[in-house]
Amino acid sequence: MSGLFLNFYQVEINFKEISTKALNYSDYQSKEDFINLRDSNRNCTFYRENDKILVWSAEELISEFEQLPDYKINLDDNPKVLSRIIENGIVDLLKETGSYRIFKNKYSNTWEIISSKDVLKNSIKGLEINRVVHFSPYFCYKEEKLLLGFTLSSSLKNRFTWTKQEFEKNGIDTTGLKGKEDIIFANRQSIKRFLESTGTTENYESAKIRENQNSTSFQIINKFYNWLEKSKSKIVLPFELNILSISKRYLPFENDIIKSEIIHKPQRYFYSNRKNTQGLRLYDQMVKTYMPYSLEQYQNKKIKLGIICPSEYQGETEVFAKKIESKLKEVFHFNNLSSYFLKTADSDLKSYEHAIYDKELLECDLVYVIVNQLQEKLPNNLSPYYKCKAKLIGNGIPTQDVQIETIRQNLVAFTMTNIALNSYAKLGGTAWTIEKEDKLKDELVIGIGSTISKDGQFVLGIAQIFHNDGRYMTGNCSPLSSFDNYAENLENHLYETLKPLVEEMKNSGTFRLIFHLFKSASERYEIKAINNLKERLSDYNFEFALVHLAYGHNFRLYNNDGRNDIMAGSYIQLSKHSAILHFVKNSDLPLKIDIDKRSTFTSMFYIAKQVYWFSHLSHRSYMPSKRTVTIMYPSLMAKMTEELKKVDNWDYDRLKFVEDKLWFI
Repeated sequence: MSGLFLNFYQVEINFKEISTKALNYSDYQSKEDFINLRDSNRNCTFYRENDKILVWSAEELISEFEQLPDYKINLDDNPKVLSRIIENGIVDLLKETGSYRIFKNKYSNTWEIISSKDVLKNSIKGLEINRVVHFSPYFCYKEEKLLLGFTLSSSLKNRFTWTKQEFEKNGIDTTGLKGKEDIIFANRQSIKRFLESTGTTENYESAKIRENQNSTSFQIINKFYNWLEKSKSKIVLPFELNILSISKRYLPFENDIIKSEIIHKPQRYFYSNRKNTQGLRLYDQMVKTYMPYSLEQYQNKKIKLGIICPSEYQGETEVFAKKIESKLKEVFHFNNLSSYFLKTADSDLKSYEHAIYDKELLECDLVYVIVNQLQEKLPNNLSPYYKCKAKLIGNGIPTQDVQIETIRQNLVAFTMTNIALNSYAKLGGTAWTIEKEDKLKDELVIGIGSTISKDGQFVLGIAQIFHNDGRYMTGNCSPLSSFDNYAENLENHLYETLKPLVEEMKNSGTFRLIFHLFKSASERYEIKAINNLKERLSDYNFEFALVHLAYGHNFRLYNNDGRNDIMAGSYIQLSKHSAILHFVKNSDLPLKIDIDKRSTFTSMFYIAKQVYWFSHLSHRSYMPSKRTVTIMYPSLMAKMTEELKKVDNWDYDRLKFVEDKLWFI
């Protein structure tokens, strides 16, 4: 039986100093010149170092490159160059085999090595699934020791072998499916339609389940590693360098340089800071028994629920209305809850538009909009839900859509439980908070998330403020159309939001800001905003940490070679500023946490624990999430704002009416 395995393979190499005779250069002029230089010399490797482009090759260099005068580079002190050398050597060996399609992912420093073998074994005509191995170089310093090597992971890639004409010949509707020329892209929409039309859904799903097992993925990358280790003498490197070994090791590494630790779950707190003292296992039962954290705010308040329902759905929806009212009273202890049922003549858009001007509906605190699955796919300007949401938000009323198909599935207890929790959050309630640790300094956590607009531009949701026990402190958001004014908007929004909050902390001395970011921090944006914020808050002294949280990396974890689950909360610190944290026990993909080196607060374990604890807060489910709310909430907010912009005559300023509620979820 094997222990915990991190998919990092260490490479040992004969370190040496490279002289001017081996390393050449070209002066850096511009990005365009750099690209042209690289494209016209495919046999060379180019690496930019400040104002010079270092050039080397396993073959003889052409004469246009100059030698570096009195320039020497010690590879032991330049892991970036050394890592690039190893990466090129391994990729060149793979290309020589001619057995794979190989290309570099333009969004990451990862190579995709695609097998031509169909894991479906030709059992589904028109579709095949190919195995992909992802190769990515990696190095880090831990305890002043250089760890140099690479990571391997595995995934599946769908590909249609039928052309568009073959789709249509076999009776598959291609309307709305994305592609180019005669090719249909194998995305989620086209795969679903293809499988349903050919009656092969069960065959496909069983193959995916089998091939996506952690044990299968481990076997794939282990086989690939074994081949590389045996072929290491064939990896051609420049400068007379040689790979001495490629090693695979289970955790912990020698002297605990890299080891696994467990971050425990946070305690959940309910009304009047009550805890689960009775050993209850279900979280909704905990809320019911110990009462929601914000009980006093809502227990005796008059709450009116509105329901917009086409007449053809009336019978089923009346059952839903009774169930949700009962659930909210039972779990969240509403003493004064009533419902208003508004029936529309039809399910067309005009019927919904007429309903939202009903006077009694506009007196409701939350409105459920009953729609069908087809309506969910309509353009936003023709969508009954978005039309209703846009109008009601302008009147300070949050909404929630419920599909009639979901209602007709008898609304299992799990679904009703989550709908009730979501409703409570939209009403502004807090069902529970998480464990709070006393600190020497006050602390605020700020999340910055993003979405993509219809024209492909990043839209950012910024500055969601949370107390360190998870209480949501403000719902305001500044989605941006591009990065052009990101720094200025971030600075202004932080200042306007933080000024009244830090006034309350004035007597406590210094405080701390922890930024949870969906991207790496940059001098141009986040650092600029923070420096300007310091000047505007010059009366206060604060530390800050810029923390990048992402799943777009190549690290994976396996327990007992993928045969056993991984304990949630497993934490592995890779370097002073980098770590991985595991959330979902039956997955192999952990979250990667990177602290920007310009941060003035760099306590990695503390920040990782904060991230893990915040995953135990949710508006949609009682169960822990694999995404912390600090990133998820502003991303959802930005996405919803972009969707509402597509509705005619909707104004973003209307959101100020519901900034104290989780209106976007």
